[in-house]
Amino acid sequence: MAYRIGIVVADQEEADIICNEVFPEEVRHRELLVRVSSPNRILADARSLVGDGAQALIARGENYHELEQAFDEVPLVELSVLAQDVLSMLGGLAGRYDTVWLVLSVYARFDYEGCRGILPSNVHYYSYSPVKEMLDFIAALPTDRKTLIIGGGYVVAPARERGLDVLQIHSSPAILRESYLGARRILQAQEAEKMKSDRIAAILSNIEDGVVALDHAGCVMLCNRKAEELLECSAAGLRGRELAELLPAFAPFRGAWRLNQTDERLVRLGIHALMVRSVPLVRDVEGETVTDTLLTMRDVTRLQELERNLRFQLTKKGMVARYHFEDILTREDTMRAQIDWARRCADSDNTVMIYGESGTGKELFAQSIHNASSRRDYPFVAVNCAALTENLLESELFGYASGAFTGARKEGKAGLFELAHRGTIFLDEINSMSLNTQAKILRVIEQREVMRLGDDRIIPLDVRIITAANESLVRMVRKGEFRRDLFFRLNVLEIHIPTLNERPEDVLFLFRRFVAELEGKEPEAVALRPEMERALREHNWWGNVRELRNAAQRYVVRSDPAEPEALFPPELTEGERPLLVDEDTRLDLKELNRTVEALVIQSLLGRGLTKTQTAKVLGISRTALFKKLEQQKDGESTINS
Repeated sequence: MAYRIGIVVADQEEADIICNEVFPEEVRHRELLVRVSSPNRILADARSLVGDGAQALIARGENYHELEQAFDEVPLVELSVLAQDVLSMLGGLAGRYDTVWLVLSVYARFDYEGCRGILPSNVHYYSYSPVKEMLDFIAALPTDRKTLIIGGGYVVAPARERGLDVLQIHSSPAILRESYLGARRILQAQEAEKMKSDRIAAILSNIEDGVVALDHAGCVMLCNRKAEELLECSAAGLRGRELAELLPAFAPFRGAWRLNQTDERLVRLGIHALMVRSVPLVRDVEGETVTDTLLTMRDVTRLQELERNLRFQLTKKGMVARYHFEDILTREDTMRAQIDWARRCADSDNTVMIYGESGTGKELFAQSIHNASSRRDYPFVAVNCAALTENLLESELFGYASGAFTGARKEGKAGLFELAHRGTIFLDEINSMSLNTQAKILRVIEQREVMRLGDDRIIPLDVRIITAANESLVRMVRKGEFRRDLFFRLNVLEIHIPTLNERPEDVLFLFRRFVAELEGKEPEAVALRPEMERALREHNWWGNVRELRNAAQRYVVRSDPAEPEALFPPELTEGERPLLVDEDTRLDLKELNRTVEALVIQSLLGRGLTKTQTAKVLGISRTALFKKLEQQKDGESTINS
């Protein structure tokens, strides 16, 4: 490919040598443009050459320096002054003069010290910048001695005006050709780079994903057409702008950019739901490591629509574990200790029992254990045992065969234990499960198999069980409300999640995180007034983290209310707040009535009344009395055993 290169010289003599002796063919075909320039016209002449089509420029000394400082339109190549150029000019001239001065710009990069030993003793060197220094030096030279000046084109005129002999330095043909070929190599490399960039741009423009490259400061360097479409902004409007500032939806990525980490998030932007992946790009710049960022984004709106019907059944039954241990945020050592213990529990395949009040994050722990276990690639099925009646719970857990009961599906239904095969089933609030269902759960655990309701076919299972309770199962076992054998099957590994009231350091920490998440900014940017902080610390968080999140939502909606009490509903004010007592001191009216009833029955029988007479006095049937006596007997044997 033919390139057009411009060269700037300081006098017509050198221009004639270049045009007639060194590059006659290139000048004739306008592949080389030559321009004679002066110090005050160098920038204008350079731009004139570019206007005539020059794609690169060649200059020497002061000219090159001026262009390098203020000219960035095209690449620059420097002409050097070599020792052999000077020596060839001196020849036998040095002996004819008292003094010979080499007067060169400091930017000529002439190695005077390197060739000083081979120069005659009367040859001296003077370097100047700017040109005025050279003019003052020439003006101060004495004229009563034989003096020879050797220098560039800018030295010739003032030296002759003083009556001094002067020789102009011209670059040798070899140096001129080397500079010309160097300029061509630069242009060839640029052309190859442009072709590579064009290919990359063509590829990026035709892929389905949006691609955005950010520099180390988070500013957009380039993006493809798909990214422009998804971000609803032109490349010109994006380039050079900080992405997270321009589009606050990307602010959560700042932490990953700052720490040079990979991150992946769902970002909602206008009508688009984007799955955005951020990956650090490490590159070397002049010996220093610089980390940029590559964002790839995919519009998942259509995918979500296509997958909605399929994922609906899975999601509504909790078959997707979304949380990991990294999602459990805390500053409390007691909570960290439970997280560390839970991580160790995840490494085993034993049954785990999680204790904690409502709102402390029991399912968060269960999902994290699943995702950290070897079963992470298989289903996670969550069941709230308190939300279903006994019959419905059994049909959900074990499934049923065709025609098992009125209203059953014609094709039958797989139970949740079946759906959790090779994965994890999480039984939340297992303390609310009836004794009858407990017996069936025990069989599933012991036999590792399940039978659907109304069926005679055994289905083998490979499933891990995680359970959770919001009250003491030991106390329930002692009262006969929970099977002892099932308790010891489930209670292999215990995790006790502390209440939020037991984690004072987490109150403000989590509150700021929730507010930052809702407002799309960094937690450090959430400033709370002292009275607001005091109210949050002093509040009795009997709803735990769930209540704290509700307070954060009220804070955002009310835009930092003047009265901290506005964060808490009226029914949670100090005068009406529910009384919180220890588990062991809580009164159970049902148990109290049962105890009183037992004492009355035993008192009547102790007086010598027969069971028939006792039933008549109590106003119940003889069968009902026998059932109550049997229940009392079972309760006593449980306590004694």
